[in-house]
Amino acid sequence: MIPSPPLHHVGIVQPSEEDAATLMAIMGLQEDYRGFVPQWSALCIFTKAASGSPIEFVVPDGGPLARFNKGAGGLHHIALQVADLDAVARDLEAQEMKLLEPEHVKGAGPFMCNFLSPIYTRGVQIEYVQLLEP
Repeated sequence: MIPSPPLHHVGIVQPSEEDAATLMAIMGLQEDYRGFVPQWSALCIFTKAASGSPIEFVVPDGGPLARFNKGAGGLHHIALQVADLDAVARDLEAQEMKLLEPEHVKGAGPFMCNFLSPIYTRGVQIEYVQLLEP
């Protein structure tokens, strides 16, 4: 049996930075780092992982994510850490599936990423994350 890749983070879309801060306070989370991903026009705020995996709060600045869940935000994706995004793409293609982006995208942290379309997973969006060498 092939071992499943480890969980890297869970992504939650929030309509504003204030909404993200409120939810972080409710959940008792602290910010670790943040970055902007121009490809998706989104501020990404990663929390510290006190136990388990961090949560990423995605705050769209226009673009397609601004309309996510009719603008209300919500659970957007689970991210799995993989060793090789190109190998994942090849494996998915062999199963007649493909990643959303033709080229992998530089994430808000020290990683490259790409998403499996939820059309293959009954609505669950999966992000694959490949860490960059320091």
